[in-house]
Amino acid sequence: MTDHVLSLSSSIPTLLETKSDHCRLRIRFNQLSRERRLLTCLLILFAIIMFGLLIGIFILSWTFQVARYGESCDNDSGCERPFICHKKGASTPGMCRCPLKYDFIKDQCIGDLNALCTKDIDCQQYMLCSGMNDGTRRCQCQKQFEYDYDRRRCRGDYEAPCESNIDCRANLVCNKTVTPSVCSCESHYQYHPSVRKCRGDPGAVCDRATAECVDNAECRDGACECSHQFIPDENKICFDPCPPQIPNPARIRYPGNCRRFIDCQQKSKTECPEMTLFNLRTQLCDYPKNVFDCR
Repeated sequence: MTDHVLSLSSSIPTLLETKSDHCRLRIRFNQLSRERRLLTCLLILFAIIMFGLLIGIFILSWTFQVARYGESCDNDSGCERPFICHKKGASTPGMCRCPLKYDFIKDQCIGDLNALCTKDIDCQQYMLCSGMNDGTRRCQCQKQFEYDYDRRRCRGDYEAPCESNIDCRANLVCNKTVTPSVCSCESHYQYHPSVRKCRGDPGAVCDRATAECVDNAECRDGACECSHQFIPDENKICFDPCPPQIPNPARIRYPGNCRRFIDCQQKSKTECPEMTLFNLRTQLCDYPKNVFDCR
C-alpha cells in the first residue's frame, strides 16, 4: 500500500509537467496573431493534401501501368505513346511496336521515308517533315540527299554534310579534313555531275564489283586502266592514239614503252615477251638488235 502511494506521488509531478507544457503551447498559439494562425493551418492542410496526391499518383501509376517497346499488350491503349500494339491474331497477345514506317532508334520511334510526321524531329537523320500535295506532312530527304532503299536511309551527294562514310552515296567518302565534314571523292577520283558519281582516273584503286572508272577505262587487277586501244594523257583522260587514217595502221608503239604496242584494228594493247621489243617496221616483236628507233 505504501509503495503504491509512493508511485502515485512520484507520477503526479510528471503529469503536472506535461499538462504545464500543453498549456504553454496553447497559450503561445493563442498569442499568435490571427493571420499567422490562419497561415499555419493552411500550411498544415496543404501538406496533408500533397501527401494524399502523392499516394493517389502512386496508386494510379501502379494500376494503369502501360507497356514499353517490346512488351506484351492487349490493345493500343496498353502501350506507351507513341507505340501501338501489333497483334498477329485476335486471341493472341500483341507486342508494343513503332507505328508503320517508323523504326525504333535510340529508344524512340523515328520516321522513315514517307512516314507521317508533325515536325522534323519525328524523321530520321537528314530528313525533313515536308508538306505533300495531299495535305499531309511526311518525312522526305533533305536537299543534296537521296534515299537508299537498300540501307533504308538518306545518303548525301557530292559536298553534302556528313558524319561518316555511311552518310554518303556509293563511291563517295566523308571528308573530315574540312570543317564541317562533307561527302567527297576518294583520292584519284573525280566527281562527274552528269552521272552524279565519282569516277577513278587511270591508276586509281578500284573494286571490280563496284568499279566506277572514267570514260573509256575499266577496272583491271584492282586499278582503273584505259580500255581497248585507249591510253591516258597528261590530264589522265583516256584518248584514242590511233591516227584517223583509212585504213588505220595495224599497230603503233605504246608511247614511252618499247615493249608494248597498240593494235588499232583489233582495238587492244599487247606487251611483247621479255628480251624483245616491238619493231614498228615489221609490226612484230623482235630482238633489240633489230629495233633501231626505240631503246
